[in-house]
Amino acid sequence: MCRLQMHCAMSKFTLFGDSPKKTGKNIREQATQALLAGNYPEALALFTQYHSKHPDDLRIYAKVAELKEKTGDTHGAVEDYGKIARAYAAEGYVVQAIAVSKLILRIDPEQTAIQESLKALSETRGGSSDDFAFAVVKGEPAPSADKVRAGLASTPLLSGMSGEQLESFIDSLQLRNVDAGEQIYRTGEPGAHLYLIGMGKVSLQATDVQGRKQVFSQLKEGDFFGERSFMSRIDHKDEAIAETECSILMVDRTTFDNWVEKYPDMRKTVEDFYRQRVLKRLLAITPVFEGVPEDARMVLVEKFTLRTFEDGDIIMREGEVGETFYLIRSGLVTLMVAGPANKQALQATLGEGDFFGEVALLTGRPRTATIHAKGPVELMELSRSDFDTITEAYPSVRKVVQEYMRKRAKETIDALRHQPK
Repeated sequence: MCRLQMHCAMSKFTLFGDSPKKTGKNIREQATQALLAGNYPEALALFTQYHSKHPDDLRIYAKVAELKEKTGDTHGAVEDYGKIARAYAAEGYVVQAIAVSKLILRIDPEQTAIQESLKALSETRGGSSDDFAFAVVKGEPAPSADKVRAGLASTPLLSGMSGEQLESFIDSLQLRNVDAGEQIYRTGEPGAHLYLIGMGKVSLQATDVQGRKQVFSQLKEGDFFGERSFMSRIDHKDEAIAETECSILMVDRTTFDNWVEKYPDMRKTVEDFYRQRVLKRLLAITPVFEGVPEDARMVLVEKFTLRTFEDGDIIMREGEVGETFYLIRSGLVTLMVAGPANKQALQATLGEGDFFGEVALLTGRPRTATIHAKGPVELMELSRSDFDTITEAYPSVRKVVQEYMRKRAKETIDALRHQPK
C-alpha cells in the first residue's frame, strides 16, 4: 500500500475512536455543568439547544428564560416566561402559572398584562368568565375556564377560593426560588410563613425518638406546608428540603391573618391539613410504625380517634381494665407506678411520639400505671380490635410494642428494687 493510500485509510479513524455524538442527555448534563460553573452564556446556548429538541418540557424552557435574565436579556426572559405561564394555564396548572407570573412581575413590576391575567384567573374561578384570557397572544390557544377551575379545585389551599378572595390571596404571595438540596426552613426557626409549591418537589423531615431523620411527607406542585408552626405560632419542629429546584410561593402571618378575617373558611382548610400532616409526622417519628410502609401509614390513621385532655386530667388509672392504646400527638403526660403500700415506685414524663397503654392490650392484665396530663394534651386513641387488626397486617408493630413493654417492665422492677424499705 502506498503512503497516500495508507494516509487515506488511517484518516477514517482517530486514536480514541469517533467523537461521541451529543445526545439530549449529554446536552442537558453539559448545560447543568456550565450553569453550576457560572458560565451562563454557555449554559443558555446548551439549554436552548436542548429545549429545541424537547419543546414541551416547560421546566427546561423556564431554565432558558432564567438564563436569559442572568445574561442581561430581560426582555427575552419576560417574553419566554409569559409563554410558559400561558402554557401552564392552558392545561389547568394554575399554581405553576401563578409562580411563573410572579417571576415576571419580579423582573418587571410594570407588566400590566400579567397583573390583568392573574385577576382574570380569580374571576374565572368565580364563574364570571366563560373563557380565560391569560395574556393570550394571537396564534396561541386560550386556556379553557373548565381546566382553570379544575386546576384550582385540585389545589388544596386554593380550592375554596374564588373572585375577590382568590385575587387578594394571589396578590399577597411572595416568591422564593430555592436550589435542589436547599433547606427551606430548619428545626428551631420561627414559623413565620405558609408555603405553597409553585414548581418543584419538597420533602418534610422529622427527627424520630432515636435521633434519626425520617421523611414523613413528599410534596409536589400545588401542595402547601409549614402550617404546623404557622398555625400554632411556634418554632418549626421539622425541616423542609427542596428535592428539586423549586419556586415557592409564601404568605406571611400578617397578610394571612388579614384575609382570613374576611374569609374564615380558609383557616379551616389550613387547620384540616395541619391535623392530617401532624398525624403523618407522628407516625414517622414513632418507633411503633417503623416497619410500616410510608404509603400505608395514612391508611392506619383512619383507625385512630383524637382525644384531648387538660392539665391534671387523669387519662387512665392503675388497676383499671384497659381496652385502648394511645399515641401522644402533642403535649406531655406523667406516668406513675405505685409500689408496696401505694408508695410511688416510678415516675416518668412522656411526650410527642411516645405511646402507652400497651400492657393491657398485649397481656389482658389491668392497667399497670396511672397517667395524667401535664398541660394540654392531644392523644390518638386506638381500640383493642383496631390494634389487633393493625398488628395482624403488620407484625412488626406488635414486636416493637412488646419490646417496649419488656423494657418498661424492667424499669419498674429496677425502681422497686431500689426503693427504700
